[in-house]
Amino acid sequence: MRTCIAVLAILSHTTPAQAEGCFGAGTELFHCTVEAGRKTADVCLQNDVAVYRFGPTGGEADLLLAHGVDEVDMTPWPGVGRTIWEDMTFHNGDHSYTISRAMDRMIAEDDPDQSTDMRGTVVVTKRNETLSELECDPGSVSFGDFYPLFEAKEAAGQCWDREAFAWAKC
Repeated sequence: MRTCIAVLAILSHTTPAQAEGCFGAGTELFHCTVEAGRKTADVCLQNDVAVYRFGPTGGEADLLLAHGVDEVDMTPWPGVGRTIWEDMTFHNGDHSYTISRAMDRMIAEDDPDQSTDMRGTVVVTKRNETLSELECDPGSVSFGDFYPLFEAKEAAGQCWDREAFAWAKC
């Protein structure tokens, strides 16, 4: 019920011109274009609700999901390795939408404009079978910090177990 209320509140402040990006005072966690800029993927955080939007660039969303942060799967970067990466997954019935970002840590240290190396993907699965894997257009990943979601999950009473590589109630 809380998710439905959040969706209604978000949509009540959305006009077709505002159909992409964050709605209101949300924190943008991820943004990129795919299919040569024809489609846009956005993930925003509004308090304890994470919103995933996918659809035509400049148009109304084809898909808009809003879930409590405790319902969104997230794998934080483990802090080792050359590549800094994270992902998050929104579930909708049998379908799952995994948004990931990655960048080469060695290039990022040498390049103050880290966005040039930021890569992103959107993977759509149905019952664990991959239906679609979309690579973000080069240079289009303008946000890629999932840490606010990590903090929101902790605030919601979840703790990341580094050994089990999973979230659990604290």
